[in-house]
Amino acid sequence: MRTKNTLKSFIYGAFFTAIIAILGLVKTKILLQCLGDEYVGIYQLFYQIYLYISLVDGGLCAAVTYQLYKPVNENNYEEINSILSGAKKYFNRIGLFVIILGLLLSIEIMFFIKETTINVMYIRVCFILYIISSAVSYFTYSHQILYEAEQKLYKTSNFDQILSILESVSAIIIAKLGGKLLTILISFVLLSVLKNIILVVISRKEHKFLKKSENINMSFKKDANSLIINKVNNLIIENSSVIIISKYLGLTAIVIYNAYNQILTMIKLLIMRFNSALVPSVGNLLVAEKEKSKKIFYELNSLLFYLGSIISVPLFFMITPFINLWYGKDYTSNNIICFLFVCLLYIQIVKIPLDTFIKASGEFKKIKNCSVYQSIVCVVLSLLLVKKMGMSGVLIATLFALITGTFIHFPQIIFKKIINDKVLNYYILWIKYLIGILINVTIVYFIQNMIKANSFIMWFVKGVIVFLLSFIVTTIYYYLVKETAFFERIKFMINSKRRNKK
Repeated sequence: MRTKNTLKSFIYGAFFTAIIAILGLVKTKILLQCLGDEYVGIYQLFYQIYLYISLVDGGLCAAVTYQLYKPVNENNYEEINSILSGAKKYFNRIGLFVIILGLLLSIEIMFFIKETTINVMYIRVCFILYIISSAVSYFTYSHQILYEAEQKLYKTSNFDQILSILESVSAIIIAKLGGKLLTILISFVLLSVLKNIILVVISRKEHKFLKKSENINMSFKKDANSLIINKVNNLIIENSSVIIISKYLGLTAIVIYNAYNQILTMIKLLIMRFNSALVPSVGNLLVAEKEKSKKIFYELNSLLFYLGSIISVPLFFMITPFINLWYGKDYTSNNIICFLFVCLLYIQIVKIPLDTFIKASGEFKKIKNCSVYQSIVCVVLSLLLVKKMGMSGVLIATLFALITGTFIHFPQIIFKKIINDKVLNYYILWIKYLIGILINVTIVYFIQNMIKANSFIMWFVKGVIVFLLSFIVTTIYYYLVKETAFFERIKFMINSKRRNKK
């Protein structure tokens, strides 16, 4: 059942993420055509600023989810109500605070923008609408968290994905009809409110036991206090780049940055859907069958390095030609920046097993120092390098902080505290996997040079060939080095499904 729920959550998420990815590309192109670089740059900047405002939840979502694993596994409805009553109270306060903080921050919104021809008051109103549309979800988080703890993340994900699809469609239609950014954001507010109302109605129907508890459990606060530092770190590592680029390089540079980042983020989200679906399963595994954790970690680690190689190598050769064909040459960058973007994606994919086991085990306090280190290094190094190296300097800073932080500290915790193994084994595997990706890059490089992608059809043909080649080379390598345990699990899942049908 655990594997089935994980797979189901991933499939649902992957399906919607693919649709959103396509719509996102169409939306960005149409907004650039209808609204222009500045409006699109401001819209993308709003998202990054909101992420920092959302830090006020202090990692509460992950902390509450962790506290729910045991009572959900035991069907302890009294304890579930006790925890959710406390969580709901906190989330309501956070939602109000986020909106108020957004109102105050709108006054100084121009601090984050190097220069623009757009009216300042217009930018402020748009920013407030964006904050409201995003903050509405806080008032229903308790229902979303319960689904996640039950390993039914696909249910809440469906609502989020449908909302994203409707927002993209709404933005495209409004822009095509001559509407402006303000009108688009008003539609986002209405859609967000509707989505959250429907979620609450369905959740209450499926969870008849839900009721307000007088015995409020606030034990999740201690984990939330530890998680806030980790959340700040993740936010700085993944989202500080746009704000720094906006401040020092301008809004047009944001659009170029996001031309690459949007595509890579969609791919990362697709992979992260698997991670999100997996965390509750691993959490329940560590509660009920901890002795299996070592085997599961190595399988997951091997799988993510395998996927990282298959995905990252074709992307390096195909992403710039696609941006050139889709958005135009003005939105492309050099090979160095493209390489750095793909390296970031690869690192974020292969660190998923580390993040998963840290979150699922509740070892939040032990990663504080690593999080502080990464945040400081990322920001300081970005500010130093952006003036000398531009966009590539910001990307180098992010990569350096990630590699020297996560991949040194996290394995120490997981191998010593969770799976009881030698941490040296992890780094030996790293070397083995990196040799594989170097072989993959070398072979793909010579083959892809033979094919020119000067039209969408030729780009697609080249992309399919490059991807299949990457898949074949990587698969053969993993079989040769005997890193195929995850293949056996996939076969087992497929065979089990066939037997169930019979």
